[in-house]
Amino acid sequence: MPRPPSADRRVRSVATAVLVALLVATSLPGALPGIDAVPHGDARIAQHAAPPRQSPSTALGGTALPPDERAALTERVEALDARHAAGFGIAVQDLRTGTTFSHHAHQRFPTASVAKLTVISMLLMSAEEEGRALTEDERDRAERMIRYSDNSVTDALYSRLGFTDGFRRHSRRLGFTGTEPDAGGSWGATTTTAADQVRLLRALYTDEGPLSEDDRAHVRGLMESVVPEQAWGVSAVAAPGDTVGVKNGWTPNESDGGAWIINSVGYVRGPDHEYLVAVLSDGHPGYAPGIELVEELVTEVTDAIEATPGPRDDLLLTTGPSPGT
Repeated sequence: MPRPPSADRRVRSVATAVLVALLVATSLPGALPGIDAVPHGDARIAQHAAPPRQSPSTALGGTALPPDERAALTERVEALDARHAAGFGIAVQDLRTGTTFSHHAHQRFPTASVAKLTVISMLLMSAEEEGRALTEDERDRAERMIRYSDNSVTDALYSRLGFTDGFRRHSRRLGFTGTEPDAGGSWGATTTTAADQVRLLRALYTDEGPLSEDDRAHVRGLMESVVPEQAWGVSAVAAPGDTVGVKNGWTPNESDGGAWIINSVGYVRGPDHEYLVAVLSDGHPGYAPGIELVEELVTEVTDAIEATPGPRDDLLLTTGPSPGT
């Protein structure tokens, strides 16, 4: 029997998807120049064929759910897959217990504006290599990029990285194994995996990555203050008072008949949980149905993890690929 989501935890619901659907013909109030209206798309994505599908695999180190519970959760996740007829990959780690769950976590998807979280991380790494802090202009652009998902400033910051060459160099330091930049220089057409996005989140929310504490705090502060209309997805499992950091991506893909890419990556911390979550998906018939699936997935998986006792050793999880992957 699927465990129903806790009412006090699900502050985002299907009602959110209905609400955002009403924004189709409107611009965001107070939107900054260069930001697309929701939900017409928030990324400049080159129109390429979708990356090939891969089989499900266990992507993450840490403590897996007991076999029976994992099998039951996988069955429920696959039922969502069948019902929505969209492709997705999900990876979740609970830093409090070490418990992990993943499904299609090595399958590649276009990032859309989720790539902006990688761009700011790499920009900070570049500045560190140059022995400097971000300039005032760079900090202003970075804020617009993460909090408002501004495309034009992302173009400028991506060029400062050196486009594909700079991206590849920093990817190695972040431990990415399945992320590929677009050869034509389109940051939104970067392809990535849910497993790599959790590795990026670990670089931001733990002390084991290449970023300094000040740099990590800077990015976390931006993720934790995105404009309210963009705070869907991962935040669906947050209870009142939880700390939530999120970066979402959404855009129709012309090469897929206009089907929508809907992605959400982020962090949720409360008294009894501390989640890193990445959901990547494509093939949605619209913006609102995509959000609905993402929030259902995150809720289903985190509810199952919370129902499973686990060790209380913090940060038991590894950043590298699991053996055999």
